Amino acid sequence: MTESTIDKESSFKIHIPDVIAHRGFSAKNPENTIVSYKNALKAGTTALEGDIRLSKDNEIIMMHDLTLDRTSTGTGAVHDQMWHGYIDNLTTKTSPPQPIPRFNDVVNLLTQPKISSTCGLYMIVDIKYDNPIEILDVLADLLNNYLKTYPQLADMLIIGIWSLDFLKKAKTLFPQFKLCFIGLSLSAARTHFINTVDCLSLPFAALVNADGQSFIKEVHEQNKKVFTWTINDPGQMKTCVIWKVDGVIGDDVTILLENTQNIPKSIISYNDYQVFVNTDFFLVSKRRRLYYFILAKIMQFFSWKKIGI
Repeated sequence: MTESTIDKESSFKIHIPDVIAHRGFSAKNPENTIVSYKNALKAGTTALEGDIRLSKDNEIIMMHDLTLDRTSTGTGAVHDQMWHGYIDNLTTKTSPPQPIPRFNDVVNLLTQPKISSTCGLYMIVDIKYDNPIEILDVLADLLNNYLKTYPQLADMLIIGIWSLDFLKKAKTLFPQFKLCFIGLSLSAARTHFINTVDCLSLPFAALVNADGQSFIKEVHEQNKKVFTWTINDPGQMKTCVIWKVDGVIGDDVTILLENTQNIPKSIISYNDYQVFVNTDFFLVSKRRRLYYFILAKIMQFFSWKKIGI
């Protein structure tokens, strides 16, 4: 064994990303429901992710879409419907039918002693750009009340924002919480957010090229974290490990754990790691790389046109 090989072996350490359950264990459960989050935790996820919306009567509910139609037995825009007397009586369309939870139901789950004592567990709260900005005030009031009894929530929740106006207000309302930029555009992340938030969450397509790889290094140089989504292909998961992202957001917790944590943790030598890297074929296809290139451009245009960044 040469001296250079010994140096590589002694300094070798694989980067293991967090598994972040996208809307809970949504591959096997109705998304953004309590059962989905519970089953993600039972499966061993590192973290959770979920979306929030504001109802007409100022209740924060767990819902990805602007409307109730796709995932629930209800209809209409969330902000046009009352929680009390309407949304609280709805269930998910996906079986087994589940009630539509409020965000405080999720917080109640997280603050259960057995769960809140889980080392390093956190949840990214995705506040979409098309929410009314007043949702931040309602969220701040809710969390401030919980913090009186559960101060550990400040370490368990990450506030996810998409736009500059939400960032400005979030910095004022949530000084004790970490902030995460969630977005579609790498240039927006670099220009507006890398110096002002704690972590950055971007789609896989935005990180595929050399600029994306440089961005990951830039974020790490500031001791901040990079998350990527939505990762459901095992080959894609392997690529994420090699990229050294800090969190992989996907629907199937079991597959994510196997491919981003269990398999990488079994690699104990530099030579084994080189084999691992050399058998990463997910982006070998020119057609696939072209697909991600075009997708990244479309998302960048959408970010500029719809979000203004």
